[in-house]
Amino acid sequence: MTRAKSKTKAGRLKKLMLVINFFFIVILALTYITPLVSVEKWGWLSLFTLAYPFTLLINALFAVGWIFFRSWYAIFSVIAILIGLAHHQRYIQIFPSGNSSASCKESIRLLSYNTRGLTMVPVEEDADYTIRIDSMYNALMDLKEFPDIICLQEAHKGNMIAKRFGMDYTFHGPKSSLWLLSRYPIIKKGYLDGSEESPSAIWADIRTPQGVMRVYNMHLVSNRVTNTAEELINDMDLQKNTWKKIKFIISRYRRTTQMRSYEASGIRKHLLSCKVPAIIAGDGNDPPISRTYHVLKKGLQDSFVEKGFGISTTYESTLPLLRIDYVLGTEDIIFKDHSTHHISHSDHYPISTGICIKPKTGS
Repeated sequence: MTRAKSKTKAGRLKKLMLVINFFFIVILALTYITPLVSVEKWGWLSLFTLAYPFTLLINALFAVGWIFFRSWYAIFSVIAILIGLAHHQRYIQIFPSGNSSASCKESIRLLSYNTRGLTMVPVEEDADYTIRIDSMYNALMDLKEFPDIICLQEAHKGNMIAKRFGMDYTFHGPKSSLWLLSRYPIIKKGYLDGSEESPSAIWADIRTPQGVMRVYNMHLVSNRVTNTAEELINDMDLQKNTWKKIKFIISRYRRTTQMRSYEASGIRKHLLSCKVPAIIAGDGNDPPISRTYHVLKKGLQDSFVEKGFGISTTYESTLPLLRIDYVLGTEDIIFKDHSTHHISHSDHYPISTGICIKPKTGS
């Protein structure tokens, strides 16, 4: 009798675990389709993209657990994980998909960095700004990073930064903290209106030793929910104030997702009229499984997917695997490498890549 009851309890527990397993499989499936659906109608789905690492991990644990108990139920989570393989590779890269060799010996080094005004540089709070710039410069030099083009977001005194890096050409976006610095001449420049007062991106045609190349430096509209989200994670309870915070995060994130999608579409539309090789770099404020990334990435290459290795986290947060900074290139761009530099000078990490422009063929 006792053995029969034990079997019944075990059977019920197994069914309960299977129900929970299916719940997380459904969440993972909804996350996969988020980039494909209308943000106007289904913007709330974008919140699943923030929980994606957790959802993926939970499904992996279920798969391992079922295998450990020799249950064929493992196949459900295994299939769910395999279906999203292309998405996983945008977060974790083991076998880069790019060409093994580039077409130039001397690549163009491009670095993108949301500096947060260098307010997190490890110096005294009232330190002169030149000290902060020196600290950033020395940190990058220690990493053997010698950029030819720098895309800065949330930056101040870009002219001073350009001088420290030995760059003679700069472009500062109007009413913004966007700066584009270059060792090579800027022959044409402009900006794209954003959803708010500041531009969503600035752009410049740069005459490099390999030919003219256009660089877009973007900073798409921010969620401005980071502090609230981290407070919620660190102090989760069932109080009324907690539910207010949750409601605020959902509402704000849905609205800003729509705004970023609109800005990304504007950059893509502008890019379509570009007649030279082009790069889109900067802070997209959305992860690789988002609608924003889907719009920006269409027809372009991602430097991390092409040449990165390991886990790419570009934003320091309680939430794991937040990759929101990108370098994307047109088909006539070849990426030689990709690096994420973990220096504590901002809440973002700078990313860099070597670029080769494919030579033109034909008469």
